[in-house]
Amino acid sequence: MDATAAHAFAVPPISVHRPTTAGEDVITLVAGVWLLTGTYVDGWAHNNIPDLETFFTPWHAILYSGFAANALWIASLIWRRHRPGMSWIEAVPAGYGAAAAGVILFLVSGAGDFAWHSVFGIEHGIKALFSPSHLGLATGGFLILGAPFTAAWHSPARSWLQRLPAVVSAMLSGMVAAFILQEFAVFARHGLIQTYTTVAGTPPTVTSPTSSSIIISLASFFVSTATMFMPVLLLSLRWRLHPVVPAAMALLPSVALQIMVALRDAWLVPAALVGAILVAVLWAVVRPAPDRPARLMIATGLCPIVFWAPYFAGVAIHDGTLSFSPEIWGGTLTWTALEMLALSALTLKMRTAGSTTASAR
Repeated sequence: MDATAAHAFAVPPISVHRPTTAGEDVITLVAGVWLLTGTYVDGWAHNNIPDLETFFTPWHAILYSGFAANALWIASLIWRRHRPGMSWIEAVPAGYGAAAAGVILFLVSGAGDFAWHSVFGIEHGIKALFSPSHLGLATGGFLILGAPFTAAWHSPARSWLQRLPAVVSAMLSGMVAAFILQEFAVFARHGLIQTYTTVAGTPPTVTSPTSSSIIISLASFFVSTATMFMPVLLLSLRWRLHPVVPAAMALLPSVALQIMVALRDAWLVPAALVGAILVAVLWAVVRPAPDRPARLMIATGLCPIVFWAPYFAGVAIHDGTLSFSPEIWGGTLTWTALEMLALSALTLKMRTAGSTTASAR
């Protein structure tokens, strides 16, 4: 890895903050998967059980027990690093500061969630995604799940196997963002790009979209692209990724979102698989690396095109046609590519600025 990549967005190391080991990060991930599983299972309940009217559910039990596991584990990491004369803040492992804050935020939001449900009842549908307590829970979970990624960023000398927790951590963090923004999740349903007319006694017919539906669809692709490929970009700024990594980071969240909505559009899963394979092929051909910014921009810019194209094709095959004209679906693919290209250029510019600042010290 080059010197420039070593300084990418890096917080200057503080010697008193002892780093975690890869093994400790794996335990953090196990607890994090527990927490994320509870999150998606609870999301499944909110999406598929209309008469859900109590806070005390099996799904909340999975969610909050997962949080308890994370809180206890992070607390133990801090406890074991604390020494006489050292402040508790100094005992927080390198890269785990945000996670510690996330534990506090999640705890406060969990109490707020109970109070919110007691006063206003259980939210259903899109209302659940606007609940302030749910937004606090999502933010806390995001901070907790990102800890192994941040910790690995502070330990660049780790081997590839030891950096694997960072990869999974980045993907899980993106999945938290995708969850709370699920109304914009393209792989949660295909109705985002299709407009139907219905006549009593006949199947729905695909028709031309309105301007509003096109704008909503484009926004959905923007959000889905960011939650899926921004973690890939951040990892690529630091390390050279095997082609399987970006493919898995695109496929697994897509499948999880479809499972959360009870596989109502299960036929989208093969489309996600094809897209993930194309992402892997693209990554293998372009071979982006931290010290190859042009290749990195090309790969991240083309990833949305090769991933979303099978989605449009799958919808067209399933419904027999698309609501969108070639200009609209082609423009959507181009817009998502431009989105990642712009984000790549911005982050690379920030990396260069960070390297210059670090060199001047």
